Amino acid sequence: MNRNDSENVLDSQREGKPFGNVLIVGLGMIGGSFAKALKEKGLATLYGADRREGELALGVSTGVIDYPAALTAEYIAHMDVIVLATPVRAMESVLLEIQPHLKDTTLLTDVGSTKGSVVSAAKKVFGEVPANFIPSHPIAGAEKSGVLAANSQLFEKHMAIVTPLVDSNPALLDRLHQLWSAVGSDVVSMDVEHHDHVLASSSHLPHLLAYTLVDALANSDRSQDVFKFAAGGFRDFTRIASSDPVMWRDVFLSNKEATLATLDHFTERLAVMRTAIEQSDGASMFGVFTRAKSARDHFLRLLEQRTSAVPKEVRPVSMSVAPASSIKGLVSLSGDKSLSHKAITLACLAHGVSHLRNVDLTGDVRVTVQAFRDMGVVIEEVAADQLRVHGVGLKGLKAPIAPINVHQSSVSLHLLLPVLAGQDFPVTLVGEGALLNQPMEALFNLVRSMGGHVMTATADCLPVSLAPSTSQRVSLVLNSGSKRLHAAALLAMLYSPEGAELQACKYGVSQVKALFSCFGLDVSLNGSVVSLVPATPQRADIELPGDVNQTAWLTLSAVLSPGSRLAIENAFVGDMASPYVSFLQSIGANIRVTEQQLAGFEVGKLDVSFAPLSCFELAAADVYGLRNELAFVCVAAAYASGVSVIRGLSDLPYYYEDRILSLVDALTHFGIVCEYSSGNLSITGGVPLGGEVDCAGDYRLALAMLTLGLRSREVTKVNDCQKLLEEFTELGSVAAQLGFHCAVVQ
Repeated sequence: MNRNDSENVLDSQREGKPFGNVLIVGLGMIGGSFAKALKEKGLATLYGADRREGELALGVSTGVIDYPAALTAEYIAHMDVIVLATPVRAMESVLLEIQPHLKDTTLLTDVGSTKGSVVSAAKKVFGEVPANFIPSHPIAGAEKSGVLAANSQLFEKHMAIVTPLVDSNPALLDRLHQLWSAVGSDVVSMDVEHHDHVLASSSHLPHLLAYTLVDALANSDRSQDVFKFAAGGFRDFTRIASSDPVMWRDVFLSNKEATLATLDHFTERLAVMRTAIEQSDGASMFGVFTRAKSARDHFLRLLEQRTSAVPKEVRPVSMSVAPASSIKGLVSLSGDKSLSHKAITLACLAHGVSHLRNVDLTGDVRVTVQAFRDMGVVIEEVAADQLRVHGVGLKGLKAPIAPINVHQSSVSLHLLLPVLAGQDFPVTLVGEGALLNQPMEALFNLVRSMGGHVMTATADCLPVSLAPSTSQRVSLVLNSGSKRLHAAALLAMLYSPEGAELQACKYGVSQVKALFSCFGLDVSLNGSVVSLVPATPQRADIELPGDVNQTAWLTLSAVLSPGSRLAIENAFVGDMASPYVSFLQSIGANIRVTEQQLAGFEVGKLDVSFAPLSCFELAAADVYGLRNELAFVCVAAAYASGVSVIRGLSDLPYYYEDRILSLVDALTHFGIVCEYSSGNLSITGGVPLGGEVDCAGDYRLALAMLTLGLRSREVTKVNDCQKLLEEFTELGSVAAQLGFHCAVVQ
């Protein structure tokens, strides 16, 4: 076949292939895997060039490439894409061979793990980096080498970094992105210098440490026993020391400056750790280990997001309630969830080590814990409900390595945002699910009043970024709003450079006032004016009272169930908690309260038994004080004799009103007569029919609906209870202990 015939054959091979003719220079594991991935997908005609004739022959015989090739004009001029998969130190010599025959329209790229040396080689060969040479680097590999290690799935769900230069051809740059996407990679762009420093830290340094550690241990006096008794941790850490020594020698020589800078930083940190061990400084060691675990967990979460082919299916969970339960027994409830969030927050900002007992560590409380761990706070889980928190002071948090994810926890967001606004580093907070669509105007305005710079992609919704700013005196007016917004306001007041003042409803701050006093902070309440002299919280040793929501649920359940005899021994009572117990007593509930003080909290033993309830009328001011328990209040009205009236619902924040309107739908479905007009609700008591209702994932609404089914005519089924079971993990055991006949159903 003459030269013209050969060229015609080469030109015909590209027909019908999206990427035409692709030449892989260097048929090692990376180059072979790239060729095999394109070939199996039918995206290109694959040519291979390699100085090792054996590898080239294997590439053809195993189907990794279609044809062998050489770095001559006959082949180079007819390639649409050329991928350099040679060792980085061989790059210059390969470019010298290619340069005379390379067309401007051919995309030329590489797969080397250093970019600065590759760009330097291109400049040396071409005089300047040609517009069609765009470096890239797949973050994938294995310890195996050679074309027989080729794996067409190697790049699936792995990152591929493209490092374009100022003069890179935009059309070919877009084609390079398409090329890496075609083999399954998640493609990102990065400048050359930044790439080399990032890879020196994330890839080059770990290999250097693994090689050095194995070499040091192999030359020690106890080498035989070291390797004989080494466990899985040693194997996992040193696995990468089995990589190609020649390749890694070239990598370190090609990326010398970035590697040395990273090595110096690591050496400094290692010296700090050595000092901590020498001085038996357990707190410093634990701090390093905690931050490292947090960073590692973050890395694993990112990896899981990249490698998950499909999102995990969330199976719907429903619960059924059988009528005629009888609530009997003595129970000590897990700590109040809202207080748990706040106590952890204050302990993290305190001076010294705080001990927190009866902490609820379920559900979104874990979000708050993880956020502070991500910012360097040492939080030890001493027991299932006990924490030892090593406080860092008001401004002692460290910048997290990534945006803080509050998931779907509005409470975590409200507590974290004012604290982060008082720090000296920028930070971004992200969320998930319904929280992304919730307007946070009141919370963001609170942060702005601190002098914080708030930046959001969508008006007053997540995600949100904070930039460091100069603190200013905090003066706020909160005529309404949730307890979490009031708690956020008090936290903001801690960062006021002078005295701060807040006008708010007493029910919003009294609970937080008790908690602040446990940490040595003096919150004064004079009518509607709240004052706080900014100070750093001091370490505390406290036991939290039982959860308010669980107390409200069980108390009403016992009141409504004939034959009930319930005792809750650590109930959070008094105005600091809520006027809920007093309200139930006012409509006929048989509740006896034995009060005591527990670390600044009004805690009491509640003795509850069945009693018929009378109808009632609540004014708007009373409704606001009962807003968190309002769903239970409506259930009480459904079983009370006569017509109950609840006024001022439209004056509440929208999510409280939405919850009650959802419950009204359920009551109506159960045959209870309800009328709602202009923010006023009337409920005529009766006997609910029972049936199937949906709580829309609302924790409090789910508990209220379960209580509604206690004396219904038929079994009640409540759908969408996943959130309830996440937040109240002991629901099943508490219900079984006390005789509440509810169960999970599919």
